[in-house]
Amino acid sequence: MDLRLCFENKAGIRIDEASVFRHYAENYLNGFNVEWGGSISVPHSDTHTGPMEPLWQYRIPDASTACRDYLAEYLERNPMAGYFVHVYECNSGVQDRKIN
Repeated sequence: MDLRLCFENKAGIRIDEASVFRHYAENYLNGFNVEWGGSISVPHSDTHTGPMEPLWQYRIPDASTACRDYLAEYLERNPMAGYFVHVYECNSGVQDRKIN
């Protein structure tokens, strides 16, 4: 499975420069095998804030179940300051499933 992580900024937080956000996120995700995915729009029903703005995105390709479970635990005990992190499990031939 692949995992897709989407970062939704909280009120008052906005990093519009991709290189700055990448530095911040890659430090936060250090230890996970992540790939930069640019920006993406997600369904409005999945977001916490009102406007439907693009979110920054990372992928974890070929993630194991242990990686998925550890990621969920990591996000729970170490929330990213200023951002909601949405995680989708992506399996070939199946619609992406939001798991966080």
